[in-house]
Amino acid sequence: MSTLKHKGKGPQSMTANELREGYSVWLTPDLTWSTDYQNALKTEDAELIEQMRVVADRDTEANEVVAAYFIDIDPETGLPARYRERFRVTGPSKDLGEEIKKV
Repeated sequence: MSTLKHKGKGPQSMTANELREGYSVWLTPDLTWSTDYQNALKTEDAELIEQMRVVADRDTEANEVVAAYFIDIDPETGLPARYRERFRVTGPSKDLGEEIKKV
């Protein structure tokens, strides 16, 4: 049985860490994981939230992601409501790719 819970207030998104590379990932509308927060599913729909939980549980069991959990989304900005989650969107887990090479 899942321990994933959402607060039931405002938009929610599902985040985790990709297990192989460790990148922050977000569940998308097609219920796959993306390293790009702009692709994240943000919803208040109870049925979608349940589907997100099921997918996160499945992918955790399959060792594709780790530490999946719901996050609150600020309805005005569309960004994570808490600092920790906003930091993960642009923080050190982000693959900077070409940006690193330019330095």
